[in-house]
Amino acid sequence: MERKGEMTKALLGQKFKELVVKKSFDKITIKMITDEAGVIRPTFYNYFRDKYEVMEWLLWEDVFSSATELVKMNMARSALEMIFKKIAVDKEYYARVFEVKGQNSFEDMLYHNICNLVRVVVERNPIHIKEGEIISKETFLQYEAMTLVNGIKYWISKHRNEISAEEAVKFYEFLVSHSLIDIIGQDTMDKVINERRKNEPEGLASGLTLSFLYGNVILFIHRKVEQIYE
Repeated sequence: MERKGEMTKALLGQKFKELVVKKSFDKITIKMITDEAGVIRPTFYNYFRDKYEVMEWLLWEDVFSSATELVKMNMARSALEMIFKKIAVDKEYYARVFEVKGQNSFEDMLYHNICNLVRVVVERNPIHIKEGEIISKETFLQYEAMTLVNGIKYWISKHRNEISAEEAVKFYEFLVSHSLIDIIGQDTMDKVINERRKNEPEGLASGLTLSFLYGNVILFIHRKVEQIYE
């Protein structure tokens, strides 16, 4: 009986995924999910409160359950690869759910799961942050989680068909292990900022300078990543 219940829950999740790829998340109803699964509507509520909970359960079941187990085995690098590979399996689905905004946004669900995962990593491998330093342990956790969320979002939303999961992991690792100064050099950064300030109207300098830097840094990073893949 328990096995049958697990199969029904998995079926509802799978049909939800298929509907998300075909339709807008907002237009999907519980009846649509149960009709696709071939069960009656009340059956859905034996497993989920609403479609947001389906999305949250799928994220844990498909991605973070196995990644968490790897982290507990002190295999953090493998866990990172696992996250990207699992998301790549259903890349069209994840591209669509990233569009779900609001109080129960997919992005928040992803952030919550990554934050918990990073916390497990830190508990097993203590970070060296002294009391009174500019960054706290919690701030570090949040920053790491936000960085990975944004990396996954950029990859799956913009380049899921051009960049493989393996390449995306390398791209992410390159970015988090290099600061902006590492990439373009302090002298180059100072020169660019000073030149742009001279030529830009007051009030526009900071925005245009950042845009200019962003464009050039992205080109530089792409060249570096291409070298990594060669």
